[in-house]
Amino acid sequence: MSSGAFFRRPAVLLALALCSVGGVVTLLGRLVSGPPVEQKRVPLSSEAGTKAYPAFAPDGQRVAYSARGVSKVDAYHIFVRATGTDTPRQLTEGAANDVSPAWSPDGGNIAFLRISEGKAQYMVIPAAGGTQRNVAEFPAAGDETQPSPAVAWTADGKSLVVVRAAEGQPPSLAVAAVDGGNVTSISHPPAASEGDSSPMVSPDGSTLAFVRTNSSDAADIFLCDLAGNATRRLTFDDRGIRGLSWTRDGRDLVYSSSRVGGWRLWRVPAFGGSPRELIVAGHRAEYPAVAPAGYAMAYVDSPSVSAIWRATLGNLDSPDERPLLRSSGRETSAAYSPDGNRIADVSDQTGNDEIWLSDADGGNRVQLTNLKGPPIGRLRWSPDSKMLLFDARGDRGYDLYTMAAAAGSKPNRVVLGGSNASWSNDGKSLYFNSRGQIWKSSANGGNPEQLAGGGAQPVESPDGKFVYFRGRRSFSRIPVAGGEVEDDVIEPEHDLIWSTTLQMTKKGAYYAEFQRGARAWVVSFYDFATKKNSIVFRLKNTDFGQGHMFSVSTDGKYILYPRVDQSQTDLMLVQNFR
Repeated sequence: MSSGAFFRRPAVLLALALCSVGGVVTLLGRLVSGPPVEQKRVPLSSEAGTKAYPAFAPDGQRVAYSARGVSKVDAYHIFVRATGTDTPRQLTEGAANDVSPAWSPDGGNIAFLRISEGKAQYMVIPAAGGTQRNVAEFPAAGDETQPSPAVAWTADGKSLVVVRAAEGQPPSLAVAAVDGGNVTSISHPPAASEGDSSPMVSPDGSTLAFVRTNSSDAADIFLCDLAGNATRRLTFDDRGIRGLSWTRDGRDLVYSSSRVGGWRLWRVPAFGGSPRELIVAGHRAEYPAVAPAGYAMAYVDSPSVSAIWRATLGNLDSPDERPLLRSSGRETSAAYSPDGNRIADVSDQTGNDEIWLSDADGGNRVQLTNLKGPPIGRLRWSPDSKMLLFDARGDRGYDLYTMAAAAGSKPNRVVLGGSNASWSNDGKSLYFNSRGQIWKSSANGGNPEQLAGGGAQPVESPDGKFVYFRGRRSFSRIPVAGGEVEDDVIEPEHDLIWSTTLQMTKKGAYYAEFQRGARAWVVSFYDFATKKNSIVFRLKNTDFGQGHMFSVSTDGKYILYPRVDQSQTDLMLVQNFR
């Protein structure tokens, strides 16, 4: 058949005609919309202090946010400013923390979370300022220094979606009528999880997006309707999440996650799919907010730089403190070796989390790992000071690794899906978290067995008889061979946040807890003989998310902890965001 005869066939002519029409339509669409407009990132705030939780007004011209002074003892308050050049206007004041503002659909009111004296109060205030009113009140949940976003409006403006905490249960989501009416549950997180947070209602009012946290810094996005039905999981990263927002058309969600090195912004279709990184925001972006009108996105730029500090124990009011490990990046998770001669810690000075090793005075520092990507969690030394145990993010969550504490050694993955691990006193076994449960295995990860049905941070007692671990409000213990769990064997006098550190000694146990009055982490000691707790050190300017990590030297003279050297955070605006 000749080529001319082929192209004269009716089917071929129809196909060519349709392609021509499609090309013309595409060309006309591009002519109407114009060439793609480049996104531009500009500062939205420049005042000293910490800013967080930006939220756009319905018109896209104003932003509400929380801000506090340079000192972390200062309280957060609600501010409003225009997206252009403007002087911020403060709406709230007082000693309580006011966070997570959310605009009503008509732009006339702002709802926010007030945390005061262990209470989570959901307040509403006119956007122009005025009398505040309490819509609902529950016990406070999570980290009170910088909690997860916790409030959103329903599309009709008659109710709030809030985070509700209850004794002995993980935080869940509920709908609270603005007029003070009934509170109705929406979500029912698993008992072994850390609960739900960050509610965001879609632009059409039909879908609720939220974050479900499985363990410390391990979370995913879920979707459901406003009655809590048809719940489905959207992301499968098991990574930390700090804020999310719907796009203006309701087709996608933008969120901040540590799914690769740093905190980056990602965009994922609401119907499911692979997240796509928003390169324009960089690797230290948190709490995104997309404007409901116009084409803009705001987020928090958090260039925190932290060092490992060493302080003497024994003088609570005036300890001798000095920086010991410092770099151009973020230093965390420092741990003394049991023989007291070395320190291992995690540093991102290369752009990714890596393990570094130094002498006990901070000298002769060398890089041990070259993982180039996955975030690294808690470090633990083996009893003989020759090996390190740590958890790092894998494709499906944290995995456990061991490695020799020497330059040139390679990590060896021993447990899939494990975290918060420690060694037995003889170095032959590991204790770890997996799927919200306490497990025990051999040092190479073999012969795993479940010890307890819930808890975190398992550590063997000095006498080798028990495994102590963190419960929801206190510490429990179980025999090393398994058996009956004893609850409340150590009852903290302050708040035991889910992420803590437990370090056992022959005389007692050190642990981190949150002191509400000071809005700060403290390290306390439980004495086995007297059965009493006492604060031994107050952590200052702690690194958000890592403030609970500390290490006490074997002789009890010193404590290592991460301290923020640079804590200024600013609001950034991305123009032409579509």
